[in-house]
Amino acid sequence: MHNTSSRLEQWMKQGNVTISQLFFTHYRALQITDQEAMVVLHIVAFQQDGIGFPTPNEISNRMEISDQQVSSILQRLMQRGFLFIDQSKKDNMVEETYTLFQLWERLIDHLEQQEQANQTNSSEQQIGDLFRVFEEEFGRVFTPLEYETISKWIDEDGHSVEVIRQALLEAVLAEKKSLKYMDRILFEWKKKNLTTLDAIRKHSEGFHKYTVKTTPPVKTTSKMPFYNWLEERE
Repeated sequence: MHNTSSRLEQWMKQGNVTISQLFFTHYRALQITDQEAMVVLHIVAFQQDGIGFPTPNEISNRMEISDQQVSSILQRLMQRGFLFIDQSKKDNMVEETYTLFQLWERLIDHLEQQEQANQTNSSEQQIGDLFRVFEEEFGRVFTPLEYETISKWIDEDGHSVEVIRQALLEAVLAEKKSLKYMDRILFEWKKKNLTTLDAIRKHSEGFHKYTVKTTPPVKTTSKMPFYNWLEERE
């Protein structure tokens, strides 16, 4: 939580985060009601005007609810850890101020979790698309063991989806459509520290032992010509 606080403070100082806008967009995800959200936004507005501790009556005057209802909402927000009261001394007087920083922390936590979930879904979509490309190219449904082999390339060997797609293209161009052949290609690339399509392309262009095929059967954005990566070993 400390890292979240530090990051939020930095973003706010740099003007990169408009808290009111973020809150207005995502407060329902925190199970905050519309009335509770309006009270929060009014507190923010009062504080921007230099009033750190507006009374329930002052807030209710800006809304169509009674000050008793505002008091109940303030109590609920405090019970749920969204709202706190800070006390400080000034000229021997105790001043109270509402603080919403814990609410902003919860908001940032929610946004980060949402972003991670989106990234996970995107990754799963890419892997699902990869499996479909393999089955389309091989012309059959893959077995669980074959799925496991492809997953191992990603999870254990650390190959990206785009690199695996390129290895499939290489196998197709070499007319050796087999996972064993692709595994050897991927092994060679990893041994040579070729982890991106650009690195693979530059390496293959350093040699002249390839045959250009202008219409590769595998759907890919790469136009890299075929190069026999295993020629040195075969």
